[in-house]
Amino acid sequence: MPQQPKIFQIVLTGVFVVLLILGFLGFSGKLPLPSSKDDINYGEVTLWGSVPRETMQSLITNSLRDERSVSIKYVEKRPENFTRDFVEALASGKGPDMVILPQDELIKNLNKIAPISYETILERDFKNTFIEEGEMFLRPEGIVALPFMVDPIVMYWNRDIFTNALLAGAPKYWTEFYDLVPKITVRDRTGGITKSLVSFGEYRNVTNAKELLSILLMQAGSPVVLSKNGSLSAGLVTQGPVDMENPVVTAMRFYTEFSKSNKDSYSWNRSLPQSSAMFQAGDLALYFGYASEYQSIKQKNPHLNFDVAVVPQVGKTAKKLTFGRIYGVAIVVAGKNQAGALRATTLLSGSGVVTGISELLNLPPVRRDLISVRPTDPASSVFYDSALISRAWYDPSPADTNLIFMNMIDSVNSGRSSMNEALAVAHSSLSKILQDYQGQ
Repeated sequence: MPQQPKIFQIVLTGVFVVLLILGFLGFSGKLPLPSSKDDINYGEVTLWGSVPRETMQSLITNSLRDERSVSIKYVEKRPENFTRDFVEALASGKGPDMVILPQDELIKNLNKIAPISYETILERDFKNTFIEEGEMFLRPEGIVALPFMVDPIVMYWNRDIFTNALLAGAPKYWTEFYDLVPKITVRDRTGGITKSLVSFGEYRNVTNAKELLSILLMQAGSPVVLSKNGSLSAGLVTQGPVDMENPVVTAMRFYTEFSKSNKDSYSWNRSLPQSSAMFQAGDLALYFGYASEYQSIKQKNPHLNFDVAVVPQVGKTAKKLTFGRIYGVAIVVAGKNQAGALRATTLLSGSGVVTGISELLNLPPVRRDLISVRPTDPASSVFYDSALISRAWYDPSPADTNLIFMNMIDSVNSGRSSMNEALAVAHSSLSKILQDYQGQ
């Protein structure tokens, strides 16, 4: 008889351990989560993001109509106010349970995010499920967000301008640009540019200039920001071959060549309109923009005869790469419903929801099983290809790094600095921002 309490405790402990293991297996996708009417109901969770409310409401209603385990309340926030509203809400104890964050807002919000452990979702399963850029969300402490959507940079090109120049198609490699300038760029009697090949060389009137420079830098081998065991450091300037110019310097020099009026490559200056507006007006042959801009360009000028292509590369043997803005769903560490947030986050990264948001926003999916199915729409096929080669870097402060890039280009164009000097200053400035962030 004295042994009965001990046996009871052993049995009870065993049952608890089994239930705990089953719970982890369920969340990791190894076992299906319960689906009967008697299942756990996690209640309501609040999700913040910058996706239009109507879009998210339609997504949740259509893709999760049969979901009974958790209810998602979505709140739209303007991108420019998101950080301020997020901090204020957390301070007052009224913050959301989850947030949709782009990769350039991730670092500044890491201390507000509850990582998902690698026991809950295996790193191997994550890599098998999502495109490579999604691995930005893998940190030593866990998975800080699950990929939700991706918006890659692509090259829009004016078909009429190329046809009138007797050119069959858009360039595939950067080296082709030099030969294209005299065939496409048109100047008036005073030397002013009336039609341009490309908006390279300046910064202030170049839409997506930071993304453009990021593409050239990363294609040249620069990670911009290095990440080692979760620690971040500036990687703008990398060690290059000793017997030739550093590829990073060459890439930045290539960009600035197109704003030099004494060069045959001259095709852009700061007196011209914003590059996006000039392309929409039909006076710019090539424009580098996000895939999400496609519908807007069509709406603003229905008569514009344009197409889309993958961003040019360094060469046939180089690793293909473009810039992509990737968004992930993250669990807020101060959220009141952590279990519900985990359930909702895994649902939002599922194939049904990812398919839904991709169709609603005309963007490529972030899941490998979905992106491997080629779309019949010609523009979408380019977006899919671009998503597969999309990359980005850990941006500690988008506003500050934008200023660093702008000052780098301005200092070279004004003659204040050589390209080597400007890159060194930019590298040092980026390093300081990263040190300040990690010292907080």
